[in-house]
Amino acid sequence: QRTKMPEEDDGLPNLPPTYKRLMLMQQGLSVEDAKIEIMQVDMVQDDSLKMDEVLIKVVAAPVNPSDYGAWTSAEKIENWRPRPIGNEGSGIVVRVGSSMASAMAGISVGSKVGFTGLRNHQGAYSEYVIAPLATTFYMEENVPVEDAASFFVNPYTAVGILDTVRSQHPYAKAFIHTAAASQLGKMLIKLITSLRLAGDSAGNVRLLNVVRNEEQAETLRQLGADQVVIIKNAETDRQGALALRDIAQKEQVSVAFDAVAGPMTGLLIQLLPIRGTCYVYGRLEGDIKGVPPIDLIYRQKQLKSFYLKQYLVGDGFFATGRRLSLCTSRVRPGLHKGGWCHTEFIDCDMTSMFQTFFKIKNSTGFTERKLRIRFDKSIQEEE
Repeated sequence: QRTKMPEEDDGLPNLPPTYKRLMLMQQGLSVEDAKIEIMQVDMVQDDSLKMDEVLIKVVAAPVNPSDYGAWTSAEKIENWRPRPIGNEGSGIVVRVGSSMASAMAGISVGSKVGFTGLRNHQGAYSEYVIAPLATTFYMEENVPVEDAASFFVNPYTAVGILDTVRSQHPYAKAFIHTAAASQLGKMLIKLITSLRLAGDSAGNVRLLNVVRNEEQAETLRQLGADQVVIIKNAETDRQGALALRDIAQKEQVSVAFDAVAGPMTGLLIQLLPIRGTCYVYGRLEGDIKGVPPIDLIYRQKQLKSFYLKQYLVGDGFFATGRRLSLCTSRVRPGLHKGGWCHTEFIDCDMTSMFQTFFKIKNSTGFTERKLRIRFDKSIQEEE
């Protein structure tokens, strides 16, 4: 897990006096209105690293919906200050705050790592970052470091969703997942399938996938999806809604995870049985609509949120340790090409990021592949 780099006399990799970082200079009412610029930042001094920190030379970072969602605001913010952007990435460790602390985490200079949870006004879209050891994870040797860029948000969410079903709803036989043709949706199917093949009881729960069209449905069937239902529009597609209700009853569904919101949440609440639970973790169609109060009051159905950070750290020290260990043990071996959480990317560099983002957004969208910023080379070199 070590990568050789040009070295100084003391054996440590050379560091430049400054490096580049993408900054959000101004939010917009839409992502098209946002202003993002490249800024030069002074290199950190070795003695400024804390014992629980490492300095990482970033190789790649993804552009997630949670990233570009922060580029917009419904209203103008007074006294706006430019801020760094990007929530996760991958790279090579070039300095450690404490050799002993880093060794205990399985990390040293030259280690390939994924990182998240940056402190002190930093963002992942940067040539170098200082990352806490607690949220820096070494990667397996067979995984190219750039392919670990999306190791965290989608894969850990997939594991967290399945773990929530298993731990909070131990008698659940099946659950619903909307926007199931997304990269996260496909990961969830492949995760459950891989656990079944391994004989892990966590794979015994069945998954009912909701998509918008037949093309998406066929893609999921080819992945081995248990059940796929097409709902073109949660407000008007009566046939799709009835099909979902009938299959949900047959499969004894009692839990749903909804990334769509809007009227879809109301539809899910209505079809769930008494004391059923719908978790909302996205808002592709805006604010929630159509939730009958009678379902919540008299039928004791529950509407909850699922937020990855809250899942990981919201229930105390011991729960955090268990969940981080579970997620990491599931994700790390699945990042290789062909693995359950391998991500397909379209690459860009810092200079071309904004232009490439809109080109994909306005054409194919991000369902099939995710935009990845490469910091180790200019993408123009490949064209």
